[in-house]
Amino acid sequence: MQIKAPPNFQPQDVRKGKTQIPGPVRSRYRKFDIYRDVQQFYHVDDHAIQVAQNDHETFIDLVWHLVYSQNYQSDLEKARAIFRWMTSKNMYTIKFKGNAASGSPEEVILSFRDKQGTYARIFETICRFSGLHCQVLTGFAKGLDYRPGDKFKGSEYNHSWNAILIDGQWYLIDSHWATRYLVSEKNNPENLVYEYDDFYFLTDPEQLIYSHWAHKSDWQLLSRPISLQDFENLPLVKSYFFKCGMFFISHHNGVVQTKQGRVALTLGFSKPTNFTYKIVFSDTNDEMYQGQKLKSYALQHQGKNQTTTFIFRAPKSGQFYFTIFAQLLTGELGVKNVFTASAEYKVIVDKPASDAVALPNCSDSSWGAGIAVDQIGLVANPTNGVLTTSNGKVNLEFKKTRPAFILAKLRKNGMREEDLEKHISEQDLGDRIIVSAELPKEGEYGIEIYGNDPAKDGDTYTHVAQYYVHSAPQAEQLKAFYQESPERRNLSPQQQAEIEGGYRPDSSSVKIIPVDFSTRFNPRVSDAVKRGSHGKSTSCSDGTINRGLVCYRLCTLKIPQQSEIEKEQANAAVLAKFLSLYPAWRYLSSLAYIVSKSDHNSFRDLVWDLIYSKNITNEIEKVRVIFRWLATKNLKEMNFDNVQPGSPEEVLMGLKTGKTTYAMVFDTMCNYAGLHSKIITGYAKGADYKPGMKFKPGTNQHSWNAVYIYGTWCLIDAHWAARRIIGKQAQTQSSEEFHYQLDEYFFLPDPHQLIYTHFPDEAKWQLIEQPKTLEEFENLPHMKPQFFKYHLEFVTHKTSVIYSRGEINIRLRYFDLKSAVTFNFTICFENGEEEYRGVKLNRYGMQESVGNISSFRLRLPIKGSYILYIYAKEDTPENKDNVYAQVCEYKIVQEEALNPAPEAFPPCSYLNWGPGPSFNRYGLTTYQQTACIHTREGKAEVQIKIPQNMQFMGKMKNNHYNDGDLEGYVVHRVVGNTAFFNVTAPGRGEYGLEIYANDPVKEGSTLYHVAQYLIICNEDVKATPLPKLPPGYLGPQHKFAEFGMATSSHHDPIIHLDTNTVTIQIRSETLLRVTGNLLAVQEDTSEVEHPEYIFAHTLGSMITFIINLPHTGFYKLQLYACPVSDSSQQLPGVYNYLINCRQVTQAVFPFPKQYAQWKEGCFMYEPGVIATTTGPNGQQISKDRLPPEVNFRLMIPKAEAVAVVAGEDWTQLDRLQGNEWGGILKVDKYYGTNTKITVNANYGADKTSYATLLEYCV
Repeated sequence: MQIKAPPNFQPQDVRKGKTQIPGPVRSRYRKFDIYRDVQQFYHVDDHAIQVAQNDHETFIDLVWHLVYSQNYQSDLEKARAIFRWMTSKNMYTIKFKGNAASGSPEEVILSFRDKQGTYARIFETICRFSGLHCQVLTGFAKGLDYRPGDKFKGSEYNHSWNAILIDGQWYLIDSHWATRYLVSEKNNPENLVYEYDDFYFLTDPEQLIYSHWAHKSDWQLLSRPISLQDFENLPLVKSYFFKCGMFFISHHNGVVQTKQGRVALTLGFSKPTNFTYKIVFSDTNDEMYQGQKLKSYALQHQGKNQTTTFIFRAPKSGQFYFTIFAQLLTGELGVKNVFTASAEYKVIVDKPASDAVALPNCSDSSWGAGIAVDQIGLVANPTNGVLTTSNGKVNLEFKKTRPAFILAKLRKNGMREEDLEKHISEQDLGDRIIVSAELPKEGEYGIEIYGNDPAKDGDTYTHVAQYYVHSAPQAEQLKAFYQESPERRNLSPQQQAEIEGGYRPDSSSVKIIPVDFSTRFNPRVSDAVKRGSHGKSTSCSDGTINRGLVCYRLCTLKIPQQSEIEKEQANAAVLAKFLSLYPAWRYLSSLAYIVSKSDHNSFRDLVWDLIYSKNITNEIEKVRVIFRWLATKNLKEMNFDNVQPGSPEEVLMGLKTGKTTYAMVFDTMCNYAGLHSKIITGYAKGADYKPGMKFKPGTNQHSWNAVYIYGTWCLIDAHWAARRIIGKQAQTQSSEEFHYQLDEYFFLPDPHQLIYTHFPDEAKWQLIEQPKTLEEFENLPHMKPQFFKYHLEFVTHKTSVIYSRGEINIRLRYFDLKSAVTFNFTICFENGEEEYRGVKLNRYGMQESVGNISSFRLRLPIKGSYILYIYAKEDTPENKDNVYAQVCEYKIVQEEALNPAPEAFPPCSYLNWGPGPSFNRYGLTTYQQTACIHTREGKAEVQIKIPQNMQFMGKMKNNHYNDGDLEGYVVHRVVGNTAFFNVTAPGRGEYGLEIYANDPVKEGSTLYHVAQYLIICNEDVKATPLPKLPPGYLGPQHKFAEFGMATSSHHDPIIHLDTNTVTIQIRSETLLRVTGNLLAVQEDTSEVEHPEYIFAHTLGSMITFIINLPHTGFYKLQLYACPVSDSSQQLPGVYNYLINCRQVTQAVFPFPKQYAQWKEGCFMYEPGVIATTTGPNGQQISKDRLPPEVNFRLMIPKAEAVAVVAGEDWTQLDRLQGNEWGGILKVDKYYGTNTKITVNANYGADKTSYATLLEYCV
């Protein structure tokens, strides 16, 4: 269906407007300040994609449908919609009705189809008619056919892209490069499938310059534009380079020269990333040389501080392309193991390297211990991938954070694997594994490490690490190619040994001495200071105002001495930042307080006492002490003996009666203190102000001051600085007692900040470079002093009233402080009502902080006007009483009701989503970047790294389910140093995941809220809930570690089986008495015990549990143990598993009943179970197929004799060796008779007394 614009709709070209737009200057914001997750644009993107699937008769219909029909209020949303339309629309098939008029927007858009136009021109055209200022930039771009070292020739530029003005800031966009074509058949334009690359939306100039060079240098938007030659010299990088947070360290040019045939290329990266590479000849693109891949002549290893180095020892001279591929480790489920080209160099080799041979033939291209080692629960020492030895001996250590196994392989070119096996070994010491190698001769070797996580890998070992080993004398080592590594360059052999680290059996302990680093403060000060002469008469006209400078640089600020202050002048903004450093403040505050408590007969006495008697001659100190006195003085106590008309006393006394103002009093005191002052009148956004309010003469009037300090006009509002707090009623008087609390913000505030609340009648007294109009002042957001105290600034929505027809995402940025800032908010209707249909309006919003950006996402329920209050506080121990201060306020006009009507967010404990303050206090970390998690196949997972043993609990919340109904849809467990929270969504919708934790050693059983996440399921799923489990049920219990136990086979307490039998092994340092219980969870959540289907036995330090599951479903396996030396006979729970049996693959029979003494270290080799025609599966067994004899082989410590008794028949077992007993029992006559067959042991005290250990029933 074609969408038509309203008949009277006529979009205007912004070029015809009179708005003055700023010149090309780099935005104050980076891309990640604007948004971090494209899900923020979910609704905008979805709309743009839907529009792209439609044709429109005219351009006006298109721009109406794409932009105006949604009533986007922000420039960002408009730009995003146009960008996603461009990247979704097949430009080869676009058409309009009739013939396009010359010069029309239709002609511009159709020109691309005819290969006459560009994406940039189309993007600019749509922007112009959507109310956005946009520029087409032309220049050179390093496209698909570009290789490092290529030169751009001529003046015919090969590409165009755009700069767009969003909220007064210029950003770069390349909608063409963002569009990815996937041709479905024979390169037919009619069959294009479109994807997009978000990197090219609002790309940071510092990143885009690697691939795009604008010939008009200002439009590079760099502080220092680069020349074409510099652009050509840059390495070739792809968008994935920046997605991985990569950056160059060693070589910043695209063409590099080798020295003696060697070069080391080092890159840094800020996100978990794997790397590989490819080397080809530049002229033939061939990657082979004499039967070997060229990449085998290069070594890649991970360095310290998230760096990776590629060392190339070239086998011949010539020119090569060295391409680096990366893979971002996101931790997401289902992500394929795909590497993406990220950067490329051209390497010019002067001569073959003297030691150019292929590296040992190992499985990977990366050397060292990377993230794969950590993933199986090992900590490698060393991690460095290059090791040297002079004596042929190498030792590696792998500490375990959870049970794991490894295999080590030794490799050397020209030697067989089987010949090298005897030269390497592994030794498992329980908590760590030692790998030792004794190399048969000098040369280059590879050590490959294969790891096994027994919880999930079964018998499979996976390559997790490899080491390059050079066995040679030290003199030869110092000449080797790996010395090109930046970590080894210019280091002695001893220093290099320290870099390699490694497990050394003979190493002595090292004492670590902590180093105290002091912090140097570097505030911003002006690039220039004006010098004057203190004490001389200064002429200052109201018509000429020095507003100071706005260009700042970082330097170390020296606190001026009095003589220096008298010489130097500072501008108003700098003085505002200078306050906290001024050494006399405390003294002046004490002085003003003492004087405020004194009575004075006259104004002359007051000024003498406050200023002249203290010999205060410094202008800043005079202003400070007057301000401090005025903000502290109890006005009701102020009296003078003789008040004459027109006298200073009359001005001060007028404050008590309201005839004068604080500004008049401050001005009067300044004049008598020898200071130039000005009373400023105008409008102010006071206590009765509401966003959107219009100012009219006679309303919201206020006065404040400007004071002239060393050549600079500065602002002061003594009235707003004095906060009167009513105390208690005086006992002898009826008057109230007032306490005055000072708000320092209003002493010399930055004029750029005060303009948000104070609008002078005379524009010049705004003291800013570009004065605001009254309309602009009315539109500014309503901000409180705390907004600036916490160093906040608006990233989006810079007007006090927000008009919306959809979701709103308001973003604030807060700069680094000594501690984090936490936020909160409240929403109400404009009439003050806080609920809609019994639901708090707050629940229609969510707050999330990522990095230094705080986002407030709102989806308001109905059409109408709302007020949003935003609060903040510093998250410090001193502020633990949870006191928030209001920082800003918005009015939001929801112009249309959303369809479908929005739901409140899930009813979680807090309005803040993501990690909370306690998350950091416990030292928890997570790779989860945002608070919103989308399910895959109805499932989601949150992983949290934990620094110590902790207890956790997860709770799910939803608007349509009771908490109890959701208990089975979230389960958590701790594996090693990671807590896993797995959520299964019962259906489409949003679910809150609340995570609680505590330190059980310090906090007992009370758990505290640490985080909450929004789980979003947009899939039709049919979920099976897990059984309801109490907090902390799964995994090890308190006594597990106390008894010296450790899982050996299944480390994850949740086991999913496609068969109906499983063997679980647990290692113990002490001899234990063990047992277990198996409970089948029924559909009605009731439980049925099946102790007959679990068998426990012990061999040495290994305890084995064999579990047979009679049917599909969930089972709870509870293991119990206590030391044999414990005479209490009480076996506490030590470990709990949850088993999900998805398929029955074999008939199972009950195990023998196990009596007390069997549980004390006995072990059964055979028979395990004895099949029978009785019992649940007896009907499946034919008697003639059962064996006539059963072989018994048992390990029974301390037994003197062992017998098997069937009914009345005794069969003595023979001692085979040590504690092992064996024999054969004829059982055919007992089948189907319900005869009990028991295993019995005599322990020597009484030769006739046997204890029953096991009991079968056949």
